[in-house]
Amino acid sequence: MTRVVGYTRELFVGADTSSDAEELRQAGATQVFSDAASASPRLRPELGVCLRSLGTGDMLVVSSSARLSHSLGHFVSTMDDLAVAGVLFRSLTEPALATGFGPSEDRAQVWAALRGLQRRLKSLGTRAGMSVAAAEGRHAGRPTVMTDDRIAIAQELRNQGRSFTHIGRVLGVSTSAVQRALTPRPDHADR
Repeated sequence: MTRVVGYTRELFVGADTSSDAEELRQAGATQVFSDAASASPRLRPELGVCLRSLGTGDMLVVSSSARLSHSLGHFVSTMDDLAVAGVLFRSLTEPALATGFGPSEDRAQVWAALRGLQRRLKSLGTRAGMSVAAAEGRHAGRPTVMTDDRIAIAQELRNQGRSFTHIGRVLGVSTSAVQRALTPRPDHADR
């Protein structure tokens, strides 16, 4: 008898995986392994336990391949390992990536699913990096050229009736940088 085993992981620290685990149980998983998010997506002890528990004819089911792998290379490597072990694979959101159900009739669907997985993993990596940066007090995006000193000089020049273009030339920055620095911003809380 084929055993269906589920795996999930937190994509972000504190993200709840209970609804994901329930979805896997509804898909037939008799056991669900779950990893908490960590600083390194490679540190997933429950994934190792899950993969070692699988035998020939068993099926690994995930809600999304992004929950299984941290990179496209890891996903392909894991699929190779599962194939060698005789383990079937099913992703609820990417059915084109399933194994053991006969070859996909449309290879374009497989490639599209892999490209979608790659985009999702990149997005998750970017969001995780931004979250770490924010926790460390850093802000995402390009640093501003308008330092506090430049803003003070720009305000003084503007009070003297100088144009944004003139101020930008004096400070060695773009006109738009001067405009952004001197234009009052609406309170973001009012949105």
